[in-house]
Amino acid sequence: MRQKVISLNAVSNLLLQCNSNYSKSTATATKTALAVRRHLKPPYYRRTIPAYPATHKLKEEFPNAGDLDGSGPRLYDYEQMGDIVRSLPKISDKIDFVNPYERPWTRFEKTWHRPWHPFLMSPRKAWNVPSVPRYFDSLNFYKYITKTRLVDGLNQWYEGIVPPTTSFQMRLIESLIANLESNQTDIDESERVTILLQAVFDAALLTLAQNVHRLQNCRISATPRCESFWVRAGFMQIRKLGELAFVLRDQLAAHIRTKQPLRPLFKFSNEDELNAEVFDETVDVKQDVIYSPKVFNMWPDEKPLWQCAGFEPDSGDEYKSGLLAIKDVSSLNDLLAYWKVEPGEERSIVQRESLTATAIVSLFSWLNAQAHSLGFTQYNDIEWPLVSQMILSDGRDFFFAIAQLNTIAINIDVKGFVNNRSNVCYVEGPLRLYDRFDSRRGNFYYLLADGTEVEGLNPQVMTRILQMFIKE
Repeated sequence: MRQKVISLNAVSNLLLQCNSNYSKSTATATKTALAVRRHLKPPYYRRTIPAYPATHKLKEEFPNAGDLDGSGPRLYDYEQMGDIVRSLPKISDKIDFVNPYERPWTRFEKTWHRPWHPFLMSPRKAWNVPSVPRYFDSLNFYKYITKTRLVDGLNQWYEGIVPPTTSFQMRLIESLIANLESNQTDIDESERVTILLQAVFDAALLTLAQNVHRLQNCRISATPRCESFWVRAGFMQIRKLGELAFVLRDQLAAHIRTKQPLRPLFKFSNEDELNAEVFDETVDVKQDVIYSPKVFNMWPDEKPLWQCAGFEPDSGDEYKSGLLAIKDVSSLNDLLAYWKVEPGEERSIVQRESLTATAIVSLFSWLNAQAHSLGFTQYNDIEWPLVSQMILSDGRDFFFAIAQLNTIAINIDVKGFVNNRSNVCYVEGPLRLYDRFDSRRGNFYYLLADGTEVEGLNPQVMTRILQMFIKE
């Protein structure tokens, strides 16, 4: 009898211990839900695309919704990639791991291939995005592949910044006269404009460096290497899973980087701005936007892909935040002539849309490379916003833009993956620096809105250039 009592006491103690452990486990269930979900590995035979319909009753399956349309295995693969990327110690290892580049087949591999061997599949190539759009109606496509919405106007971001323009105008006039009256004939128009834009950069720095402490401790690069790759989902009619790789090997005249990043235009807590739609309800994205990149004169790029924001990711450079970049777009004038765009309102519309598309993709590419240098990839999205500015010019007309990068996880589009963030770009221009140059007197003239001609350079353009250098 005593043994039975002891055994009953032991059983009761065991039940109490189990109940306490169960209560602890239920209390932490919400914390470990994500970890449990990640360990639910789908069967190896599940496909990341919808399964083929069964041809016989005995072959019919009744899988869950995720396995039925392929989103379950696809999400699992995405999460596993993110875990592996986070575990890699070096930035270059992270970039190399997510790099979609596939090398071409070697001569040896092609020579010893036999008819009974599996076919040599064509290596995956990224679509090369031109530095300046090669199609006259590419704005919506560029907005889609970067998931960037467009907002007109910059005044709200530069209120209260009143820079000195007198000394800047004197230096700028000297650079313009030297450039316009140069007798050098062995350089093309693009190189001539690049030299002028670098002189504009130097004139602004000489004007502000004494009073702006941040400009005394920065990195300035002329014609830097600036390239970036990314994958955009949604092209189901072109490739399985609908994921196309893009690369932009940009051609910047100069840029400036600092240690401290620019302040965000808005924080992630502002969900109205963060989750705003890229296109309005009147735009049918699938029918009117998602075309083959060949339509916009983009072609496959066989070169290796990399992320470079003006510096190598593992170089140890502490100046990783892009403050301002300036870019030559003089080739757009030749493209407008090639497209036979009529002068007047039509030319103004096409020019502005092309400049806007250039600003969107250039800023996205630069910010994307900066994000990768910080350890973020498309499989582990950025955790805070990144902001940079850009000036586009052909030496006479100036176009200004500032962009905030909110997400780069745009490489997957399946059920169960929710990412409502969108990037944003604010633009202004084009504004003309001067309308007429009197070579005899060495004077410049610009026109007011009412058509009045005033001697000097456009103060609105000079003020905006200096404001971009001063902005914190």
